[in-house]
Amino acid sequence: MAAVDPLGPTADIGLLSPVWAAGTVAETTSDRAVLGHLLEVEAAWVDVLARRGLASTAEAEQVRAACDPAEYDPAAIARAAQGGGNPLIPTLRALRTRLPAGAAATVHLGATSQDVVDTALMLMVARTARDLTADLRAAAGALSRLALTHRTTPMVARSLTQHSLPSTFGLRAATWLDGLAQATRRLERATTDLPIQWGGAAGTLASLAGHVERARRAGGLADEVTAFDLVEDLAAELGLSAPPAPWNTNRMAVTGVAAALADVVAACGRIANDVLIAARIEIGELGEPTAPGRGGSSAMPHKQNPVLSVLVRSAALSAPGVLAQVHTAAGAADDDRPSGAWHAEWPALRQLLRLAGGAAALTRELTAGLRVDEDRMRQNLGRTGPALVSERLVAELAPMIDAAAGRPGAGRDAIHAVVDDALAGRGEFGALLRAAVPASVGDDRLAELCDPAGYTGEAAALVDRIVAAHTDLAAD
Repeated sequence: MAAVDPLGPTADIGLLSPVWAAGTVAETTSDRAVLGHLLEVEAAWVDVLARRGLASTAEAEQVRAACDPAEYDPAAIARAAQGGGNPLIPTLRALRTRLPAGAAATVHLGATSQDVVDTALMLMVARTARDLTADLRAAAGALSRLALTHRTTPMVARSLTQHSLPSTFGLRAATWLDGLAQATRRLERATTDLPIQWGGAAGTLASLAGHVERARRAGGLADEVTAFDLVEDLAAELGLSAPPAPWNTNRMAVTGVAAALADVVAACGRIANDVLIAARIEIGELGEPTAPGRGGSSAMPHKQNPVLSVLVRSAALSAPGVLAQVHTAAGAADDDRPSGAWHAEWPALRQLLRLAGGAAALTRELTAGLRVDEDRMRQNLGRTGPALVSERLVAELAPMIDAAAGRPGAGRDAIHAVVDDALAGRGEFGALLRAAVPASVGDDRLAELCDPAGYTGEAAALVDRIVAAHTDLAAD
């Protein structure tokens, strides 16, 4: 018998979003997970109130026991959310029906919907980022190993899709590493000390401050305890940070996370783009890791599609538009509670988490099992022939030809003519070059100068510098 989806037939399980559907991010950003975070915030708040004397231990235990998300119907809550404009209102209503009168009155004390929703979303970001960062660090380690293994493996560099100069695959992998590492560090910075949101109905903490003052007058609270102390307690309880003030319409915490997630997707997309090009049959320099059932075509049995890279690229194409939605919402925040802009932010932030989480997981697998065809790289390097090192030939030989001809610029003109004639089929490059160069330059020296593998500049040193810069990150 087929398993029944606990969210019901309306659940979004990623059927049309395979880039994230199979990863851990599907679970950590699910509606069930969001509901769990909402309930967790409410339960943690009552725990804080109980420790400070504003609620009883029994009430805190009752609330905690009633906050199991498996006992709630996310689909029903989603439908009911239209009544108040956010999912916390029906969640809170459902929670209170499960509680005795005292605990029901205590839950959500001094808080407002935005406090709980924003704090729950920060929890979702923090917990998703842990898995995401682990995947990125693993991918960085794989790229570091690729870069060092192929530190001097010659390949052709391409600019504007055409052969440009000789390079090494180690430098290509190190360049991937550099981008991915920078994006990883930005994400780690953006998701460190994520703030709770706690300001009450208008961001003034008026209701909470009133409860604190009444408890103090009744003798149930120490004189030095303030509303800010309770907020700091809640932050510590949830593993988040306590900002100096509520951030109802200051959405920089969200835009910072969103931008970092988009950077992650872009860094992964850059790797996928290169693999997609290099995996083409006519190029054949790279291949994705194989797995049973992966990459097949419904109509062409001979195909082995690079699906990991295809899915990562799909995320890279989607993320910028989603990021724009987050920034647009932040810029449209108004007054002391955004009207619609806040609501537009939620699905966009979650989608960025999903895209980044999926891209990171797939990139981890891609880099760990990437197949490198060194022979094909050498073959492709030779397709342009010695003309590929014409830059080197001009630098080394033009001055000699100038001296022999007694005219500045003669050498450059002569070598350009050799390249043009060879590319046009009017002679073999080596013979044309031999005729243009003074006899004082021996054949062995000409062969050495024309070897593309001998003109990779500081590629090996660049690999070492990049890998060294990210050793701590790639060590995981």
